[in-house]
Amino acid sequence: MFSTTLLAGLEPYRERIGQAAGFLTVAQYVAGWFICNDIRRRGTTVGVSPVRFIGGCGLSILQLQYSQKLQAPALIWTSIITLTFSILYSLWYCWYTPRSLRSSFYRLTIGTATVTAGLYAYGAQGDSPEVMYRLGMVLTMLALAFIALPLAQLRSIIRAKSSAGLPLPAILASTGATILWLLYGLLINNTFIVVQKIIAMGLCMVQLSLFIIYPAAKADGKGKKQR
Repeated sequence: MFSTTLLAGLEPYRERIGQAAGFLTVAQYVAGWFICNDIRRRGTTVGVSPVRFIGGCGLSILQLQYSQKLQAPALIWTSIITLTFSILYSLWYCWYTPRSLRSSFYRLTIGTATVTAGLYAYGAQGDSPEVMYRLGMVLTMLALAFIALPLAQLRSIIRAKSSAGLPLPAILASTGATILWLLYGLLINNTFIVVQKIIAMGLCMVQLSLFIIYPAAKADGKGKKQR
């Protein structure tokens, strides 16, 4: 995909590319504020899943551990910031969740914490190639699942023929970050990051194509005409 000459030319800018990728990743997480603001406005979390927030905490912790093993500064500070955002969003979600409905939130939190602790303990065994390989595989699957979360609305999008429910700013930020992290992965010669971001790019393209196939503006126009 990228020639050796091009990568060699970009090598001096490796950390800057990583910083730009980190900035876009953080921007993707900042989009969660819009969800939190909607929750505040409605005064309840009913109808909103906490998976993105709780899952973001677990994923960020594991990514931080993996980044420290790679000794990649751009990945480390990005993981710290995304973990901070995820924790704040989770606390916000819990605050606005009615007490009678908090049991499912607690179950998800405990389950995620248990799995994260188990994986973290395994990763703490050392930096052997076997540990790094397995930890990288797990992180790849979790990261792809996280990126694909908006596709959980695919059925309702097709039914309504509108992409209005998809967070376009977050998806655009994710796409930009994916491209830059792919380049960063090539520069540090990390196979897991490269494979992960190639697949992630495909998922981002699918999500962006939904805005072309089912434009939100067109659907809104039809709704106004019917009124």
